[in-house]
Amino acid sequence: MPTPASEQKKVRAPILCVLGHIDHGKTSILDFIRGTVVQKHEVAGITQHIGASFLPIDDIVKFCAISDEAAAKLVVPGLLVIDTPGHAAFYNLRKRGGGVANIAILVIEVGSGPMPITWEAVRILRDRKVPFVIAANKLDTINGWKTKPGVRGFRPAFAAQSTSTQELLDEKIYQWMADFAGEGFKGVDRYDRIKDFTQNIAVVPTSARTGEGIPDLLMVLIGLVQQYLQKNIQYTDGPAKGVVLEVKNMQGLGTTLDAIVYDGFLKKNDTIVVGTLGEPVQTKIKALLQPKPMDEIRDPRFKFNSIDSVHAAAGIKIAAQNLEGVIAGAPFMSASGEEARQRATEQIRSEMQEIAIQVEDKGVVLKADSIGSLEAIVKLFRENGVSIRRAGVGDIAKKDVTDAAASQSDAAYLSVVLGFDVKILPDAMAEANKQGIRIFTNDVIYRLMEDYKAYVEKVKEDEKLGVFSALIKPGVLKVMPEYVFRRSNPAVFGVKVEKGAAVPKIGLVNQDGEGVGKIHQIQANNESVKVAGMGQEIAISINDVTFGRQVKETDTLYIAVPESHVRVLRTKFRDDLRPDELSALLEYVEIMRKKESAWWGV
Repeated sequence: MPTPASEQKKVRAPILCVLGHIDHGKTSILDFIRGTVVQKHEVAGITQHIGASFLPIDDIVKFCAISDEAAAKLVVPGLLVIDTPGHAAFYNLRKRGGGVANIAILVIEVGSGPMPITWEAVRILRDRKVPFVIAANKLDTINGWKTKPGVRGFRPAFAAQSTSTQELLDEKIYQWMADFAGEGFKGVDRYDRIKDFTQNIAVVPTSARTGEGIPDLLMVLIGLVQQYLQKNIQYTDGPAKGVVLEVKNMQGLGTTLDAIVYDGFLKKNDTIVVGTLGEPVQTKIKALLQPKPMDEIRDPRFKFNSIDSVHAAAGIKIAAQNLEGVIAGAPFMSASGEEARQRATEQIRSEMQEIAIQVEDKGVVLKADSIGSLEAIVKLFRENGVSIRRAGVGDIAKKDVTDAAASQSDAAYLSVVLGFDVKILPDAMAEANKQGIRIFTNDVIYRLMEDYKAYVEKVKEDEKLGVFSALIKPGVLKVMPEYVFRRSNPAVFGVKVEKGAAVPKIGLVNQDGEGVGKIHQIQANNESVKVAGMGQEIAISINDVTFGRQVKETDTLYIAVPESHVRVLRTKFRDDLRPDELSALLEYVEIMRKKESAWWGV
């Protein structure tokens, strides 16, 4: 049976995301492309959608000076560039079985090279199996680089540089080869040296300031899509499928959705089924909105045009009722007729269940701004061995704090709330202050993880110090017979601390393991002291003993460390003992085992 015309596949614009470390030039590259590839005042030029910018292929061909013969072979209508560069938009671009983004630009500043967020982006791209091109940006900052007016192609610009400047650029790229090999990538090289783009990641040197390399970047992207990704960018004339980028309140319209349509057609008055954390919701589209030509997407004036329909791939604002429960990253589908709506509801429900977060009885509480972000943060925390008690989307509320408090009995470092790109509601902060619960927030996932790791280390160290300080430490005291000040009631005599330390109120045994009472008081230079360290000569007083009977002139005295303390000291805190303390402990253990073979403080 032939495929109905309404379901035939067509090639749409690929969805392009831009990722990279802060200040490496993600926005600058997009701004240059939007402002130069398509002339700012050209009516037929750039079409800006909500959350995305569409770059028509005709304008890309003109800017890149692609020959008429090559241009005639292009089937890609253009590029749909996600307008909010960074991880947040990419996290939300998910769908069943993978992600919505077809290709990506990873921006790396030439001078500083890959940074922590760079590697976070690389791992996201690798996990989602999204092909990407590296833009080695800020080319013009390389020492000795000279820009020629009107020259934007990388190869002619590179050829005009001195040998030393060329070598500096190549050194950077060679280093990246090694860096990416460490992340499991077989090949990374400059795009003009690559013969097989399926085996190598292309590096395109660019400058968002001068425009050098930007045409090359666009040509590489179009070439990769044209040659390798056509099957991935086919769409039908059927019902729309899409994903929510953001949920916003808009004056006069109420709750609206900024969304990407990646398949099919969407029309005004269509019924759509949208995912929530509960049951999917059905609602009728009141309005489809796009910004007026060349109006800034985040313009506070909110100047929008109302349109009747849109086809994939496109960014669009949807106004409808009953959207309050919708969250960023949720899938949606249009459906006509009751049967189609039931199918769509079941499919959306199934997809939302797929991304349900598995939790444990004890662990931290995680909150994120969207489903995609939540998936990413849960994955990172699980990879780092962090137990998760609850994970959800939305701002941090009082319930999150009370849930975190339930983990206090398990471990102090689990009774925390961690939020990615979310706010802390006032009642949550009040409850956290009341219950002593720590709340961490950050808009960079790896930094949130680092903050939490640092906190865990501090808590564990504090706990360790608390336990360690409560333990009785070993010590060896040599009696000094020439310094006997009082023989009884109490006995007061001199000793030298040969190992460890001496403190009041601690029991002593002699070299035969026999108890000789507790140190009542310590004096050094006729003053009472709380502790005497190795090498000090001190006077100690002991009640209920007589010097010459229980304590003799030739005795060596040992701090009486309880068996339970010995076990902990020799296992958990062995590395925290000084050499003299460890030696004193081993001597003491040997003495006690000779006296009592069942004494097992080893």
